[in-house]
Amino acid sequence: MTFLNKVHWALAPDRCALLLHDLQPHYLAGVAGRDRVIVNAGSIARQCVSHGVPVFASQVPGARETRERGLLCEMWGRGPAPASAALDPELALADHEVRLLPKRSYSAFYGSDLDVMLRRLGRDSLIIAGVYTSIGCYLSAADAFMRDIRPFIVSDASADFDQADHAAGLATAARTCARIVTTAQVSECLGDAARRPRSHRIDVC
Repeated sequence: MTFLNKVHWALAPDRCALLLHDLQPHYLAGVAGRDRVIVNAGSIARQCVSHGVPVFASQVPGARETRERGLLCEMWGRGPAPASAALDPELALADHEVRLLPKRSYSAFYGSDLDVMLRRLGRDSLIIAGVYTSIGCYLSAADAFMRDIRPFIVSDASADFDQADHAAGLATAARTCARIVTTAQVSECLGDAARRPRSHRIDVC
């Protein structure tokens, strides 16, 4: 699957962060290509950790009352159960390796401190992997773009309800707000960078 990128931004490890978008069991259960996403997103995340690239994981908290979901409840139902996992355990990431980012709507920026944290960390590029390509991943990329943060969506580390929705999401992002890359391209970029001392501290407050 190839896309005509309108931009050819360089991916610099010392300027980027990784967003694992909604990789919760609740959302992964219904996607096409779940296993591929788990393998590729997990691989990128572990490589980011090794090179000192901050890793964030957006999560939709389980709602105890329907009003907590707002219009999302009318569109999608109650969402994850209150006690559901914040990150799929098959990603094999330790708690100290990833910063969980609770959110209440499609974009990972909406109602969160992601923008502030990225700027305090000196990061102006965001690698996005996760679900759903045409909804949360795309809208997070568009939100990043509108904040002058360069978004990179990893085509084979993201997925949607079906292949058609996945392809449509990538095509729209490539045309409007993001550069589409592959896991191999991200790995090559990170592999070319000097390995930094392991530090998982991303507390920017």
